Amino acid sequence: MPTTEIELACAEGAEARTVRLQLQADGAIRLHAYDKGATARLTFDRDEYEFWVTVPPEAVARLAFELLSEKYAGRLQAVTEFRDFCKSREIMNKFDTWS
Repeated sequence: MPTTEIELACAEGAEARTVRLQLQADGAIRLHAYDKGATARLTFDRDEYEFWVTVPPEAVARLAFELLSEKYAGRLQAVTEFRDFCKSREIMNKFDTWS
């Protein structure tokens, strides 16, 4: 699986920051930030600073569980909303029911 990356937030200017979400080739998830400016220079004695949090592949299912429970808590249409979310992003899923 190739690494997939998207930019979540960006602030330009004297104190610049970019936040990116990365899906690593091994299945890990990384949230990465890059700072540039006076604060990085003052704190780390260089103009740039990078930091990140990586969730290893074996913990991604737990991460998904926690994020979904937070997103859909209290939502009576959660199953339909989740199915629609998966479909809109081309995420493989299977809808099922008792017949």
